[in-house]
Formats: sequence, structure tokens, C-alpha cells
Amino acid sequence: MRPPPPPRPGPLVPPPPDLAGTGSAGGDASGAVLRYAGGLLRPVLPELVRGALAELRAASAYYGDPVLAPPDLADSAREALDVFTGGLVDPERTDASGEHAWRTGLRRAADGVPLRAVLHAYRIGGVRLWEALVSLVVRERPDRASALAFAASDVWRRVDRDTALLAEAHRRAAARLPDLAVRRHLPVLRMLLRGHADPVHLSAFAVSLGLPVAGRYTVALLAGPGAARAETDPVREVRDGVPLYWCPLDDATAVVAHLGDRPELPAGLIPPGPADRGGVGTPVAGLAALGRGYGLARLALAACPADGTLHRLGDRWSRAFAVARPDLADAVADQLLGPLRTLDPAERAELLATLAAWLDRGSTRRAGELLYCHRNTVLNRLRRLERLTGRTLSHPRDVVDLALALEAEDTSAPAARSR
Repeated sequence: MRPPPPPRPGPLVPPPPDLAGTGSAGGDASGAVLRYAGGLLRPVLPELVRGALAELRAASAYYGDPVLAPPDLADSAREALDVFTGGLVDPERTDASGEHAWRTGLRRAADGVPLRAVLHAYRIGGVRLWEALVSLVVRERPDRASALAFAASDVWRRVDRDTALLAEAHRRAAARLPDLAVRRHLPVLRMLLRGHADPVHLSAFAVSLGLPVAGRYTVALLAGPGAARAETDPVREVRDGVPLYWCPLDDATAVVAHLGDRPELPAGLIPPGPADRGGVGTPVAGLAALGRGYGLARLALAACPADGTLHRLGDRWSRAFAVARPDLADAVADQLLGPLRTLDPAERAELLATLAAWLDRGSTRRAGELLYCHRNTVLNRLRRLERLTGRTLSHPRDVVDLALALEAEDTSAPAARSR
């Protein structure tokens, strides 16, 4: 007995007539229901993002690891879903999600995120978005659910397009970058510099970088047009026997130096360019302290007095104090040097320069040599400064106060100095 013939497929059911468009771009049934669904989705996007991130972290070993996961993951996911939803609501913005996917592919390749992990994230986001669209339309307008079925192919075509753009951008960027193992140093270094010191992860950090957990380190920061480094530049190099790890940041380039048994970073090891400035923090003990080392380097950079200079924080603590607390610095400068602001600007500058030379050189004779004037001239200027400030340079505490006031005056904003 012959088996019955397979059933013939039924006729294609057209979309509901109330959603049929006029033929204009985005005016068909698919476009109409997607515009409606996108409008419903907008208010619940934050909840959708949280759910997608929770699923991604649970399903992906890469994104579930706080060490490896990109720090901007939540912001990137929020922007991706928002841009995609915007393309559903406004057909003129359909290409925006593809452009975002391309930028994401480039960025994740530079971060060292494997392509498979990035594609996994996009698949989860796409599924979550589609499920939310269906749920919202069925709940709010069940009569439009059948039209949404016809729109599915349109949504997934867009998802496939964005995924293809993401993959191609990632492949192109990865082809121009160093080995993946080297690129993984950058997210690890950034985590450490941000202060991530979880003992569970420190051993993995140390193995990844090839550095001891309990070593002695110092952090330097370089800023300026010549200090920028590309993501393709080597992360690690050795200069004069000192391992240096270079880490590009948003506004500067950080250098983590493993000092070994050296007391500090050797002079001239990382000279700044003529238009650049640098700051070197004091040494810290262990990888767990690199966050504090970064903060010290940031303070040293802020205290750097001139272009082409690498300022060591420990060389001039009074300047570091003035930079660390600008509010107190202004108060000190106002109280001690306020009387000088009533003088002619040239005379005020002359008295301050004389005080600085005397503090730097330690005697009126040597200060006079620096200023090209007789020591008696230096002495007369200092006596006038004592009368104006009410401080005596033969009293050590008064000298400390005036030194701090001078640093505060030097590091204050021009508006504050001209009051």
C-alpha cells in the first residue's frame, strides 16, 4: 500500500489589509508594524539591556570574566539596541545600526576580544530584541501579531547585515594588529590602572603580563601630541634592563615600569617630546597597588611645570600638595601673597622670582648669580617681601608657608592669580 502523498503547502496568506502601505518607502505592512513595535520597545530598553547582559555574562566565558570583559560593555550594548530600535521607528535611520556594528567590530578587535565572543553577544542581543518585539505587540495589539510574523524576515535581515559588518570590521582590524596574546595585555593593564586589585585575579594578571605579583613598580604618564601611541604599537619593551608596559589611555599614555631592585625609574628612560609633558609617581609595592601608582602619576603630570619636562612627584612635594588641593592652594596664596597683588605687576613678578631663586639656590649670593644681580639686591627684595607678607625668612615654618604659597601661586589658574 502506497503512503499518502505529502500535503501540499497552503496558499500564502497576505498581510492584514489595515497595515498595507501606500507603496512608499517603509510604508508596507512590515514597516508599519515594526514602527509600532519599535515605539513600544523604546520605554523598556533599559530592562531589555539588563536582561541581555545577564544572559551574555552567564553564557559567555569571555564576557562573564570581569577581567576580560570590556569596561564599556554595558554602554555599548545599550547604544547598539537603541540604534537598532531607532532604525525600526525611523526608516531614515536604518543604516545607523550597521555603522555602529562596524565601529564595534573595530573597537573589539583592538581590545583583544575574540570575534566568536562578539558575534555571540550580537546573537543574544538580536534574539532578546525580537522576543521583546513579539511580546509587546501580542500584549498591546494582538490583532497585529500576524503582521509581525511577516516582518520577521525584515528584522533578521538587518541583524544579519549588522553581524556581517561587525565580523568584517573585526577581521580587517585584527589583521593589522599585533598577536592576540599581546593585545590582551592592554585590557589587563587598564584594569590594574583603574585600581582592580581582586586577589582572585592578580595571579592571572601576573601570568598574563609576565610580571611578579609582589614586585616594585612605578607608573609614568605622558601627554601631548608626541606621546600618543596606536593600539598596534608594541605593548612591552625593555630599556636599559627595565621592562616597560605601554598602555594608551583616553588623554595620555601610561607606562608601567617594573623596577626590580632599582630605587626609582632611571633618568632619561622615557623622555617626553619637546611639546609633551610627563609625570612619574613614586614607586609602589605589588601589582595590586598600580591603581594608587596611577593616581600618583596623574598628580605628577598635573604638577609638571613646562613642556618637554618629565616631572617626578617626589622631587617637589610642595608642588604636589598645591596641585592635589587647588582649593587650599588658592587659600594659601590669597592669605600669604595677597598683599603682593596690589603692586605693579612687574614688581610683583620680580619679588616672586627672587623668592623662587632664593628657595632653589639656598643663599642670596647664589640667587643673585641666577638673577644676574648683586646679593644685596636680592636681600633688599626679600626684606620687602617679608614686610608685605608678615613672614620672616629666618623662621623655618615661615619659609615652609611661603614655599607652599609660591607653588600655589604658580599652579593656580590665571584668573585666580589676577584677582
